[in-house]
Amino acid sequence: MKQLNRTLNEQNLVHSAISQIRKEYQYVESEEVPQDLLDNKYYKEYEPLNKLELLTDQHIKYCTKKLLNIGYSIFYLDVGQPWCIYWPLNALSILQDDVSKYEHQIIQYLEQCKIGSFGGGPYQFEHLAPTYSSLLSLFILATPNSLGLIDRQGLEKFFWSVQDPNNKGSYLMHVNGEADMRAVYIVVIMVIILKLDPKLLDGCAEYIASCQTYEGGIGGVRYSESHGGYTFCGYAALVCMGKAHYIDQEKLLNWLVNRQIENEGGFNGRTNKVVDACYSFWQGAIFKLLMLSGYVNEQLMDVLELKKYIHICQNISGGIFDKPSKSPDAYHTCYGLSGYSLADSNFQNPIYNIPNKCIEFVQNFFQ
Repeated sequence: MKQLNRTLNEQNLVHSAISQIRKEYQYVESEEVPQDLLDNKYYKEYEPLNKLELLTDQHIKYCTKKLLNIGYSIFYLDVGQPWCIYWPLNALSILQDDVSKYEHQIIQYLEQCKIGSFGGGPYQFEHLAPTYSSLLSLFILATPNSLGLIDRQGLEKFFWSVQDPNNKGSYLMHVNGEADMRAVYIVVIMVIILKLDPKLLDGCAEYIASCQTYEGGIGGVRYSESHGGYTFCGYAALVCMGKAHYIDQEKLLNWLVNRQIENEGGFNGRTNKVVDACYSFWQGAIFKLLMLSGYVNEQLMDVLELKKYIHICQNISGGIFDKPSKSPDAYHTCYGLSGYSLADSNFQNPIYNIPNKCIEFVQNFFQ
């Protein structure tokens, strides 16, 4: 499905089609479909997804093609090449496909991106974002060879070099780069799992707490708007450190439950924004983190409604898009499936967003 700039009339047709399909989830005997909807091309396009099931085989084919076609994928994401590995690899692991067959190719490719930490591609400088995606890919492979590529001393040196000189506990994405909550999250979770210098964590919890907004979510930096991605990063880092109580979790929960949109069933990332499948993870995982921290003892999101939305966001040929009428891509496929898995199973780790069995292997390897 091609992504188009749709007219208002086309948008209304898409909305009508999806509304009818969602009704059909809720009734054993569906109401008769009006003729105008039967003539609606978007109803015809999405109606086959009117089943409460994941198109596993199609998604495996889609992600395999993405993973084996790295050269093409990086054409439009040159500074984030390791992401083009992590997104389809993580999706395949969630779908419980055997990813070991890709080990040699992935290690060989990431070796070209390695300095001490990792750059966005061969001959690029060190950056926390591709370092994060590279490390997660190596964790997913979970073999002595993959983990042997990790230079803990080099990572530690890089982390020290990107401390924010203006705010204790904050980090820059690269030397002389921008500071935001992603950087704090990446440093915190990698220091803990790789058993690096714990002094790197000094001030991090306090800094994260200072970024909680009046709404209850967490902003990218102090005094900025609550955002789903940054809220996940900040809260996941706190839970990882055992310091979830540093923020007002009741305010966080109040903000969070209002991010699941009633009509669609999926999540948005900010107040008054539209729903997007990637927030199935960025927002959905926070519910699991609230359980992990002990603040709540049950899943408080509407799991069935979220799964309905993800089903509607499936491309029949494989892959997931952010919302109906858009094109599928590896990013939304990864995070759509991540949220789908975390909603009602313990297969995926909500802090690292890789399988729990891989986390256990990494922890044992670096004992």
